Amino acid sequence: MVHRALLGSVERFFGILIEHYAGAFPLWLAPVQVQICPVSEKVADYAKHIYETLKNHGLRVHLDDRNENCRRRFAMRSCKRFRTMLVLGAEGSRSGTVSLRHRAKGDLVRVRWANW
Repeated sequence: MVHRALLGSVERFFGILIEHYAGAFPLWLAPVQVQICPVSEKVADYAKHIYETLKNHGLRVHLDDRNENCRRRFAMRSCKRFRTMLVLGAEGSRSGTVSLRHRAKGDLVRVRWANW
């Protein structure tokens, strides 16, 4: 952020927001609203389809398709304070569902994706 006297109040406002939420922003303010985490490379095409669909609907989405195990990616998610995570497994790709996880509440629900 560029520091200028004109922007000082804006800088302070963003500083207060970051401190108040401790980096764990509400959904409307989060830089990344949904994190998509495929369990294996077998569901990569399904994950890309969901990524494109959410992106086209105006959500700020990140697809975590790194070639690492899920435990490590889940730990990274908690460090980066992603609010919502969609976990995609092989069974879900066959049945057209995704598992929705919340940062604070954990696993919430299994959602049928085909209806979206």
